[in-house]
Order: sequence, then structure tokens, then C-alpha cells
Amino acid sequence: MQNKNSIKRLVKNNCACYLGAKHGIQNYCCLQDGPCVFFAQDDGLPRCTYFENGVLPMDEKLEREYKSDRNVEVGFNTAKPRVNCTRCGGTFSANSNRQKYCDKCRGRARKESIRIRVRKFRQKDSSM
Repeated sequence: MQNKNSIKRLVKNNCACYLGAKHGIQNYCCLQDGPCVFFAQDDGLPRCTYFENGVLPMDEKLEREYKSDRNVEVGFNTAKPRVNCTRCGGTFSANSNRQKYCDKCRGRARKESIRIRVRKFRQKDSSM
């Protein structure tokens, strides 16, 4: 993440769970009951739902960048996950966690599954 310092600044200034140094722990977070995930030394992509829902919307530009790094689309009230289509490989916004195909491929995949199901039914019926 390029703006990790901006996120840290936003956490320090606006997060209600961030308490600074407390109980001998630097960058204490009362929600985690330990150090804040954004002040860890690793360069991974930490996530904190309180920060994402309560603090991050204060800075729209940073929110867009944060969510694009985590491959999540910014929506009006909810964020929809970005998923790769299993048929064509294109990226699309999934409406549920079970959605596998984009809008273009959904109809084709449905027709193909119907074709296979009917073929099996006819083979079974003709063998009797």
C-alpha cells in the first residue's frame, strides 16, 4: 500500500479505538486488545472492520485507494467483491459470494448445463 502513512495518520487522529501507548503496548487498540493492525511491521494488507466502516469514509480518496488495493468495489452502502469469471476470466462485481460467471457468460453457462442435463436424461430414457 502506497499510503500506509496516511492510514496511520487517520487512525491516530480519528479512530476511537486507538489509545496510543497503553498497558506497556505501543499503538494500543482497545478493539484488538493489543497493538493496532496498521502499525505492524509486515507489509501485508491488514483489515479492521471498525476502521473500514467508521473511520475510512472520512477520506474519500484514501477509501477508494484502500478498497482498490484489497480488490473491493466501493458502493453506495455496501462494498461488492470483485471476482474473476471462471468462463472468460474477466473481472466483475459479484452480487453474492457464490456467483461464478459474469453477465455475458451466465446465460451461456446456464444453457450448457441444461443441454448436458437433458442429454443425460435422454440417454437414461433410451436405455430402458
